[in-house]
Amino acid sequence: MPFVYEYPRPAVCVDCVVFGLEKPVRRRCITVNVLLIERGRPPFAGNWALPGGFVDIEEPLEEAAFRELHEETGLRPAYLELAGVYGTPGRDPRGRTISVVYRTTVWKEEHTTRGGDDASAAKWFSLESLPHLAFDHQQIVSEVWKDYQRRVATQPFGKELLPEVFEWHSLGSLYEAILGKSLSSRRLKSFLIKLGLLEPAGQLQPQHPSGRKPEKGSIFRFNASVYERLTQIGFSPFIRCEKVG
Repeated sequence: MPFVYEYPRPAVCVDCVVFGLEKPVRRRCITVNVLLIERGRPPFAGNWALPGGFVDIEEPLEEAAFRELHEETGLRPAYLELAGVYGTPGRDPRGRTISVVYRTTVWKEEHTTRGGDDASAAKWFSLESLPHLAFDHQQIVSEVWKDYQRRVATQPFGKELLPEVFEWHSLGSLYEAILGKSLSSRRLKSFLIKLGLLEPAGQLQPQHPSGRKPEKGSIFRFNASVYERLTQIGFSPFIRCEKVG
């Protein structure tokens, strides 16, 4: 028999902030996009919003986030990370809702998107030119992005996006794309090596579609144990590695 409560209770939702990166061509800068859906039903029908929806009564939160993301966009990312909880009264005209927000980052070229379920369309938008978003999703995207930047500056980053063996330029470009700043490649590389996070990959060579041979001394891999440890404890921001302009 279902429980009956004297007082009303809020509904629980999940929303997903998916950052999509465009791989650089001829060392052009990596660009950052956000995956949005066009709402097919009220409220805010026809407006753009984050993919998401209500959690089923016996459904784990992360499973709900994966399900809603796939149903509305066709996307199946390798991981989702908890990014925040939003529950300001009035955020949803249907009633009191609390949204658990998840974040992931993917290479756009590796995923096909399509609108589905109650989403009329799914589309990538530049992070710098987002349309007006439904609910409080503008605030969510802004705050999740700023938190992501803080994490990249103080925790290991890149393992989820790069192959086991990679060229230094690939990682350096990722840092610049996420932090939105020009960095001294030499100083950043030295900083990560001193942390023990990066180690030379020896004679191993990353696969390159053009067949181009990488520069000598530019091939690295992450030290798995150090990566895991620093993910837990973090490190001081590498502001000293920045190069203005």
